[in-house]
Amino acid sequence: MRTLLLACTWLGLSVPLGAQQTVRPTFDTITVDYRFGEPPYLHRSVATDTMSEHYQAYQLGNRLSFSGHAAEARRVMEAGMPEAELDTLRFERFSDSFYAAPAAPLLLDSAEAHEIFIINEAHHEPRHRVFTRSLLKGLYDRGYRHLGLETLGSWAGSDSIADPAAYPALTSGYYTRDPQFAAMVDEAVRLGYRIFGYEASGTGRPELRELGQMRNIMAYRSHHPEGKLLLHVGYSHALEGELGGDWIKAMAQRLADTTGLDPLTVDQTAFREMSDTAQERYEYRRFTPAEPSIFVNEEGATFSYGDGTKWFDHYVFHPRTAYLHGRPDYVFAHGQRPVYLDFSAIDLPGPWMVQAYGMEDKLAEAVPRDVIEVDNEPIALALPPGDYRLLVTAASGEQRVATVRVE
Repeated sequence: MRTLLLACTWLGLSVPLGAQQTVRPTFDTITVDYRFGEPPYLHRSVATDTMSEHYQAYQLGNRLSFSGHAAEARRVMEAGMPEAELDTLRFERFSDSFYAAPAAPLLLDSAEAHEIFIINEAHHEPRHRVFTRSLLKGLYDRGYRHLGLETLGSWAGSDSIADPAAYPALTSGYYTRDPQFAAMVDEAVRLGYRIFGYEASGTGRPELRELGQMRNIMAYRSHHPEGKLLLHVGYSHALEGELGGDWIKAMAQRLADTTGLDPLTVDQTAFREMSDTAQERYEYRRFTPAEPSIFVNEEGATFSYGDGTKWFDHYVFHPRTAYLHGRPDYVFAHGQRPVYLDFSAIDLPGPWMVQAYGMEDKLAEAVPRDVIEVDNEPIALALPPGDYRLLVTAASGEQRVATVRVE
């Protein structure tokens, strides 16, 4: 009988359908008390009911993303965004002259000639963290030794914020609560990167925040001058050029001005999948690639935004999300196996929030290795082989724990 392959082709990996596993855990009662009281991972219904109205879309969208509801997070975060307008000149230049090339090899080749590599993310898109993770080994091989993260706060003089002996903690940052973000940090630590934060929050004006981020990065570099610098940032902090307005310049340009170095800047946010295709830029809507791609022309030049300013060196176009085992395909991109749970032995009504932890992880402190909400539709955890503890929480807040082995 032929084995059906469910492909994660953009990283050259496949998840064989036959590799899926079903486990029937034996559950014990447990109560996990979190440091800040409220659980960091919430059922869809609980999150929707309890988020405060102030900045509600941002809070709810991120909470949904952290708990594995990526599509719902996108809808919440992008609700009300205008439909994209057609820039005819840019679209014709793009469609007539450019074709898709695999993004990772091109970026790694470009990184050779730079000392600073800055890549951005949309904060509710775990896919962007998975892609940065896919670059870590290649960048390390090219001399990159430091990973700066906006979400970790500012560096305070330690060699690395991340403990190499522990999985990322819930208290390490905000976006690190996403299992894909935590996995990116964990892999960077295992490869040998020093991890540091550089955020400058509470500054009041965008100009001061950008200045503060640059100064925090420079303070870190004054203590760790050897090795190249990788920065994983949010949205516009990676912009080059003169922005004017309240920003004047983004952190990337301020860093270039201060160091005299030209950073390699990479955007993942401009040409991307949206909750409503009418919100997507026409270039993405009409030429969505099958793998993460950068569009180049016959001369080898990469596509730029086309308004006379080079905002980024490269724009990454990601494929549309396919769903495998009830999950976005990218969660299986780094050797994770699909693991289904048989809940016939549990004494709690569903739906169940399931958080998977390594055996050495502290349930109240570590970021889970994966998070899903299980209800009526079949959905699998995405985990590499090994032993795990599962923390299961009902909507009522009652909890159970079990141990499973992923083969």
